[in-house]
Amino acid sequence: MGKKVIMRYSNKNAAKQKTSLGIFFFFIFLKASYAQDFKLAGIKYANYPKSEIKNDLGNQEISFQEFGAFVNFPKKLKNDKTVLVNGFGYGFVEASFDNPLFRFDDNNKKLQMFYYQVTLLHQWNEKWNLLINLKPTLASDFEAKLSSDDFIFQGAVTVTRKLSSTFKIGGGLAYSARLGSPRLIPLVNLQYKKNRHEINALFPINAKYTYSLLPSNKLELGVKYNLNGGNFNVYSEDNSIDKINYSRVNFGVLANYQLTKILRFEAFGGLSAGRKYSLIDTDDTTYDFDSDSALFFSVGIVLVPPKRKK
Repeated sequence: MGKKVIMRYSNKNAAKQKTSLGIFFFFIFLKASYAQDFKLAGIKYANYPKSEIKNDLGNQEISFQEFGAFVNFPKKLKNDKTVLVNGFGYGFVEASFDNPLFRFDDNNKKLQMFYYQVTLLHQWNEKWNLLINLKPTLASDFEAKLSSDDFIFQGAVTVTRKLSSTFKIGGGLAYSARLGSPRLIPLVNLQYKKNRHEINALFPINAKYTYSLLPSNKLELGVKYNLNGGNFNVYSEDNSIDKINYSRVNFGVLANYQLTKILRFEAFGGLSAGRKYSLIDTDDTTYDFDSDSALFFSVGIVLVPPKRKK
């Protein structure tokens, strides 16, 4: 009788270990194959302090505070070569500005974004990967009844080829509002990892280089740039403004610290340049202006797949 109990306990233990090992290698497959550094969930805060608006009136400034949260649910399909990721996200932007062209009810505009995204990652063989991303988004100040103008459809398709154990390259096409108004953006994907050095880039959207430090590579230091922007449908009392678009290019240094096996703290800061803004009225007339370059910073906590053991 005692032997049977031990056998059952051992079988249950073995099953748990097998399941845990399967989940671990699933995450490793996902992270190794994904075009960029994959994150399961996270929260982020970014601050863009006041910078002077470039116009003849003078003494007018604009600043942004941004908050974001997201969660992704990956699932490996039965063919063992395809991963489906369902994701949900929220973004909040508070823009404080002296508008050189129009004036809202106050100088603080609160903008919100909700999105659902589905990502399909298919590994044809050891060398070729396909990634398809679809991202329907609601972006608005939500001060009026929702309409089709509050909806933006974004997405991307990339194909990546593994050239060696350390280098991957690929290309594709995105439809995104990162440059302000939604538009098509050609993509070049590049990944390089050797020893403590790593490069992840999706030109022209973002690129970063990191060098790992400390035992178990817990700390990553590096440099990064990214294109960042938004397109929001807005309400003004006199119906003069219908949309706000903005875009910027961020350059700076980054630091990522692995708090636990799956929890990571991220910090990024530097110079925010090319800060462009567009106000679009109900007649589709666009009024463009920009502001001086200024410092910025962002911090976040993310949940990531465990690192592969060397």
